[in-house]
Amino acid sequence: MMEEYVFVETSSRTVTEDGQRFRRINFRGNDPTNELNVDGYIPKVPEMDYFQAGLDGTLSDLIRNFVIDKLTPTEQSA
Repeated sequence: MMEEYVFVETSSRTVTEDGQRFRRINFRGNDPTNELNVDGYIPKVPEMDYFQAGLDGTLSDLIRNFVIDKLTPTEQSA
């Protein structure tokens, strides 16, 4: 189901925690049928991972994987 969504970054900003730099990524996931669109954010992505995903053209995949992980039940919650 989520494979068909197109995820795009709507904005991002640098956040620093314990001297390390991260990116907070705001995103929108568009359902091809426009029945259920997803807006959200990833609180912390290591800055180098973020920029590498941008260079590789895989930022949409990075966001999709985050969303799928959040929507997948863990053993504790199942």
